Amino acid sequence: MRIANPYARSILTLIIASTMVVHAQDGPPEIAQERLQEIKAQKSAFITQRMGFTPEEAQQFWPLYNAYDREIEENRRSIRSLHQTIRQSDGSLTEEQATKSLDEELDARENEIAIRRKYNERFVRQLGAVRTVQLYRAEKEFHKELLNRLKERGTDRPGSRHR
Repeated sequence: MRIANPYARSILTLIIASTMVVHAQDGPPEIAQERLQEIKAQKSAFITQRMGFTPEEAQQFWPLYNAYDREIEENRRSIRSLHQTIRQSDGSLTEEQATKSLDEELDARENEIAIRRKYNERFVRQLGAVRTVQLYRAEKEFHKELLNRLKERGTDRPGSRHR
């Protein structure tokens, strides 16, 4: 990804650097929650900058996006919980339990699609279709940058394994 605007490049560098610092720390769950909030704030700044929101647009957009993000995250938590339950079973699932788990995961994935459809309509009404596509692209770029920086951080540490 190439960023020509030096201001935008500075913001992105700050976001990524602080994300790396946040992830480098270990600690209790409340610190993990603080890290998550920092990443969400960085994501908001990144998207706001990418979308070029005016203050008025941002004021209207962020409550809608935050509701969307909450619903998606709740759904993903349920999927992670299902996966954790399966991992903890250590292969001792019955056919019935396994079938139920598979069905529940598919239901959760269908729910995610329903959430996305619902909010997609709202984003298009508020932003227009072109800017909604730009929003999704900005989200992907943020996540890609975050993952790339975390991978770099992981391979630069002493004793880390290259995958």
